[in-house]
Amino acid sequence: MGDSESEASKDFARGRSERYALLMIWGAIISVGFLIFLYGRYQVERSKASIEWPMTTGRILVSKVTTSRTEDGITHSADIEYSYSVGGLRYSSDVVVIGGHDYRPHVVVDRYPVGTEVSVAYDPDKPRKAVLEPGKLTYGIQQFGMMMMGGALFMAALFDFIFRRSLNEELNLFDHVMIVSFKVIFFPICYLQGNLWVLGGVVGLAGWLSTLDGSPVIIVPLMFFSAFYGVLGMLLLWIKFMGLLFSVHNPVKEEGGEEEGGDSSQES
Repeated sequence: MGDSESEASKDFARGRSERYALLMIWGAIISVGFLIFLYGRYQVERSKASIEWPMTTGRILVSKVTTSRTEDGITHSADIEYSYSVGGLRYSSDVVVIGGHDYRPHVVVDRYPVGTEVSVAYDPDKPRKAVLEPGKLTYGIQQFGMMMMGGALFMAALFDFIFRRSLNEELNLFDHVMIVSFKVIFFPICYLQGNLWVLGGVVGLAGWLSTLDGSPVIIVPLMFFSAFYGVLGMLLLWIKFMGLLFSVHNPVKEEGGEEEGGDSSQES
């Protein structure tokens, strides 16, 4: 009896250590997401301040769409470079919008063809830093940081809940909150009764709305909704597809046929 209790206590301690290790990993990811969010916020503030920067005349030196191949596929980006002069010194920059523009590459290239004379806003304290479109606010970096924090926080809470249940710990307030949250999160799936066509339409609508210009308070939840339920929809589709393959390769025999087969064998 003593050995079994000792072994159970060791398993419990091992489970708690694994739980804490996972929480530390997710905590580190949340911290990285928070730093990315702060950097995006810093870029937004710089973009706001650039409205007050002095202007000078510049010229577009390079304007082309570059293509690169990655593991995820082919990506296109706008390669823009321009030169300008401040105090008799010549500088060059490739910043169109502080924090990154949200235009398609071809749109940027068409907007700034090679040789075009442009107005350049430059930082009076650091003339090497300049921008073609001062005051243009983009929230892509902040949105990425918020999604990273939200996703990591959700996964940390999920794994913590699973580990607590596997260790048979008593339900606390946090566990009850998680149970209610799961019911709310999976309510659309239950409400749609597994209708993948309707789910796909809802996810597509949310994804399209997330591409429109709007406040991050609205755009980020829409992006999370479309990504989360899009993955769930693909998982449900895969389960149905595997079920169809299983039914094709393993057809269910009718009971009547089995009984007839049994009768014929007896008659023979």
